[in-house]
Amino acid sequence: MIKIKYKYKVAVLVLVVLTASLACSVFSSSLFEGQHTWYDLSAPENDVSCYKCHKNIRAEFDETPSTPLPPGSGVPHKDKSCEYCHRSEPGVTYANGSGKYSEPGEEAHAASVPLCQQCHEHESKDLAAADESHKPLNRGGGSGSAAESNEACVLCHTGFDKSIDFTRPLYVEYEIKNVSGTWLVHNFNLGPSSTATVNLTPPGERHTWKNASAVNCFDCHSDIKNALKNGGHVPSSGKTLSGTAVSGHKGRRHNFSRTSTGVSVEDCKPCHRPSLSDFGAGYNHLEARLDYHAATTEHCYDCHYNGTATAFNETGSGCVECHNILRTPGNHTEILNSTFSQNFCGYKIDKVCVGCHLPGPGTSVPFSDRHFTIYTEPNATIL
Repeated sequence: MIKIKYKYKVAVLVLVVLTASLACSVFSSSLFEGQHTWYDLSAPENDVSCYKCHKNIRAEFDETPSTPLPPGSGVPHKDKSCEYCHRSEPGVTYANGSGKYSEPGEEAHAASVPLCQQCHEHESKDLAAADESHKPLNRGGGSGSAAESNEACVLCHTGFDKSIDFTRPLYVEYEIKNVSGTWLVHNFNLGPSSTATVNLTPPGERHTWKNASAVNCFDCHSDIKNALKNGGHVPSSGKTLSGTAVSGHKGRRHNFSRTSTGVSVEDCKPCHRPSLSDFGAGYNHLEARLDYHAATTEHCYDCHYNGTATAFNETGSGCVECHNILRTPGNHTEILNSTFSQNFCGYKIDKVCVGCHLPGPGTSVPFSDRHFTIYTEPNATIL
């Protein structure tokens, strides 16, 4: 055992304390170095290094993603500065300048979350259009918070992980009765709610972008695809002109493959993106609802009631036979008028049409006094 005299103990202790103090002094000096040097925030550019904290954003711009992006995708804002988006919102005063000439921020100090519509006003208006199927996603509509207003854009076009709940009635039910020789719709009711949840982890990050060509509708609407495969969603039809499914109407008349491998987004376009389908090219279909950004909401009566003889097929002959079917006196007109008199929305009217014209694979639904129960997607069952 080694003994150290008291005075040496004190000397060792002092040496330890001095060593520790010197180490802390060096660390503190390094930690707070430059603390009295301020960045110049003068507009339009400033010398704040955003990437000091946001290295992950720099990586999104500069690095190849670990998972390849879909074709037609990339980082379109890569050549823009951070300030271009995050310090340019109209009506927002940001901190500006340096030293005694600096101006404090008001609505925002350093940065704000930009609204997509700042630059993409046209697309934003289309997304809020009356017939846009995704209008409910555009919750802010440009008037709410940036998170709400950008939600629809982010869900479809970026690499954000997303979880979406689709809530619809499990089924609808109603009765069709012949009352004194007139066919009427009675007792239309919505069944209990059913929710389908879609969880997606697409490649890319918040600053990566998918062009429309890289957006797959079935990523979110897999339940619709399953319904189509099983004979649901829209009636199949063998209706043709002169015995042939006329080019431009093949999809419109619901004549597409419903096999497990045959259903594709192309089958959706004639009804939901008519301007991009063969239906929309070379035809004067004034009844097509073209007020939309991503997909239009159409209903059975858009063509079968609103359609007129001004719509022509490729041979130049009128298409009155199909387009006027709901205007022809008889049971169809009576049923439709019954829904109109009860202020049915297009969704309810569609279900009434489907009740008779979507019997399901290999079954038959007689048209008579009866109660209909129609299960919604992804089912294709009618009782």
